[in-house]
Amino acid sequence: MGDIFEAWFGKPKDSASKPDLGIAELKATPFKRLKNGKISAKERLVLNIINYEKIDKETFKSSHFLKKNRTLEIGFYEYNKDIPKKEWSFSKCIMYEMENNPVDFKVIEQDWKIIQSYVKSGQAENINEGLTKYLAACTKGKNKHSLRKQPHSNKKAMQRAFSFKSSYMTTLLRNYVFGNQKSDSIIKNPNELNNRSIEEIVESKFNPYKGKSIDYLIKKLGIPEKHSTRIGAYNVQIVNKILGINGNNINEINANEFEKASIIPKTIQFDYKNVNKESMSLPPFKFKELSKEDWENELGEPEAALNVYLSESEFLFIVFKSNKQGENILKGIKFFKIPTNQKDGKIKDVWKKTKDTINEGVKLNYNFKTNKVTNNLTKASNHDIIHVRPHSKYRSYTKNSYSDILPVPANWTNKPDNFSCKYMTKQSFWFNNSYIKDIVSDLLM
Repeated sequence: MGDIFEAWFGKPKDSASKPDLGIAELKATPFKRLKNGKISAKERLVLNIINYEKIDKETFKSSHFLKKNRTLEIGFYEYNKDIPKKEWSFSKCIMYEMENNPVDFKVIEQDWKIIQSYVKSGQAENINEGLTKYLAACTKGKNKHSLRKQPHSNKKAMQRAFSFKSSYMTTLLRNYVFGNQKSDSIIKNPNELNNRSIEEIVESKFNPYKGKSIDYLIKKLGIPEKHSTRIGAYNVQIVNKILGINGNNINEINANEFEKASIIPKTIQFDYKNVNKESMSLPPFKFKELSKEDWENELGEPEAALNVYLSESEFLFIVFKSNKQGENILKGIKFFKIPTNQKDGKIKDVWKKTKDTINEGVKLNYNFKTNKVTNNLTKASNHDIIHVRPHSKYRSYTKNSYSDILPVPANWTNKPDNFSCKYMTKQSFWFNNSYIKDIVSDLLM
């Protein structure tokens, strides 16, 4: 599709350092339609190869990256595995001018400087996509042996290219290309980013309110009171008000910067005994897709959906705790990225066990007394970080919207006649509540 897009503009293939059209670089990239009707980028948008020898001496304003990608002519085509590729077509074509969004441009500059700093310190081999927000350094080559020299170390580093993250491209698609569904921005002025990161700006907004009760915050922030005795009923509204965003859904925290940078905000509620009852769900998986996944590809970069999600995402935990007097208190916030040793260690082990169990045939047992079905997937009691359980409260073992088809028939014990061996309730990976508590324990004091 990239070759077709370039040919459309009459551009012969080459490896020139200047933009394809002199003033604009040509890029073709796929999108997909989700079952809920939303548009999503299928992958990152890969830009130019990073030359470690040259970036070491550049400034952002004079960089090869900016000269090459300041203006992009982007053709979006729909990825549809159900039709032959020869029938695919371009749906939208836009001109993207990086400096037209001063806030995004500032974040991209910060990201570029982070990547450069690793080269300058002789650590290019430690660059990964989780270091940055919008602009990433993705691996680019045939396999793990596609290496390049770096100027301040004898160690060779993986060949990498600048790229816009898939989360950034998805927000671009939804907000500007296929619609005008703009989320509110936390950062209103690019000058706010002078010598500060997105995380530091968010922390500065929460600092004046830490240790304050919900009753105080409701009045201070002008939140309409509602009839509810449920602890945590106001938590999301309070977060949105503090961040200066107006969510369309009072149960969601939707900020433009979070969506672009794949920052996942989660409110965590503790009682006065420091107990958080709820585990934290991750996106549901498809049994057939998981059964065919590899954890990494030949380049050593994430391939399994869980690995990609945890590698690209940063979590923002907003912690509330009730006291013995019944007051609910905002204790603080914490940004957190899953450590690589945990992701590629214990979490991968659960992923692998889940994949093997699905491919061997999940064991299901129906209890006639309790009217419940149990399975042999990993439980919270089996592991200290992550487990598997249904994504919603609805259960189904027949073909409907609450179930998913299995690649191998389930092995039933006491199967009711109306239940199927082919379908099982949709499942998700979940972070254990005890794991979340460990992460934010310093905020509970």
